Amino acid sequence: MYDELGEERLRRIVDVFVDRVFDDVMIGYLFRDVDRERLKRMELQFAARHLGGPVRYEGKPIREAHAPHPIFAGHFNRRRELLRRTLEEHDVPAHIVEHWIAHTESLRAQVTRDAAGRCEPPDEV
Repeated sequence: MYDELGEERLRRIVDVFVDRVFDDVMIGYLFRDVDRERLKRMELQFAARHLGGPVRYEGKPIREAHAPHPIFAGHFNRRRELLRRTLEEHDVPAHIVEHWIAHTESLRAQVTRDAAGRCEPPDEV
């Protein structure tokens, strides 16, 4: 899939996607203290890797990177939707979109605090 997209096309997709995430009214605030260019590099490495590219991901493990942040199912869903739209607008073949979205979804429990997407009452003390 990496070879099918090519490095430059993948880079353009990631650039647009990360810019959308940063500028999004619903989730952009979560990224206000994040280095945009560094995140683009990490996203590119991560995407290239799961798409079968000869790239080494140099970022932190997903759970560790997201643990300090209050990310909930709604945030995760919004990011996934921005990704889907970006992929479709860049005419990414359907099988790659499906793989990328499924891969993203497989990370939900490592990223969110409410992995199932349910509103649960706090534990009784």
